[in-house]
Amino acid sequence: MTDTPSESGAPVVWESPQRIEGPAPGIEYAPHGGRLVAYIIDSLILTIACSITAVAAAVVLASGATVEGQTVTNIEAGASAGFFLLLLLTLVIGIGYFPYFWSHGGQTPGMRPFSLFVVRDRDGSTFGWGTALLRLVGLWVAAVVFYIGYIWVFVDKRRRGWQDLIAGTIVIKRP
Repeated sequence: MTDTPSESGAPVVWESPQRIEGPAPGIEYAPHGGRLVAYIIDSLILTIACSITAVAAAVVLASGATVEGQTVTNIEAGASAGFFLLLLLTLVIGIGYFPYFWSHGGQTPGMRPFSLFVVRDRDGSTFGWGTALLRLVGLWVAAVVFYIGYIWVFVDKRRRGWQDLIAGTIVIKRP
């Protein structure tokens, strides 16, 4: 390591950047990479689950349909009811995945390998469905505005995205 002269002529010693301390001893703010990979894992799980239920809905609908030539002439009532139930299940899975896991233990399956947890910002406690749904709305808002809300994690000193700011939460890493 070489020292470089400053404008005053005195050598300047390189120093590493200040370490960002976590909210409590032994706890640190979630690292950027872990958050990204956890979100990708959760997105894959959610995509697979919703795809399975959507395909099942299409199969149920098709199994009760009568086709003459290239025209569907009749759909049995049971098939259409099953189709709408499976479609509703797909919607429930899509909307309820993140809030369910956040409100039951503070971590999704994608967050588990990285020991990441979503907690209340003010006291580090777990939270319920209301805050979890608000955080989900925050995820959508963060994505709609050209993903700036996700990029905000790099700007905020405590690594909070817009979803965290909206819901009053923070993502931490526990040992």
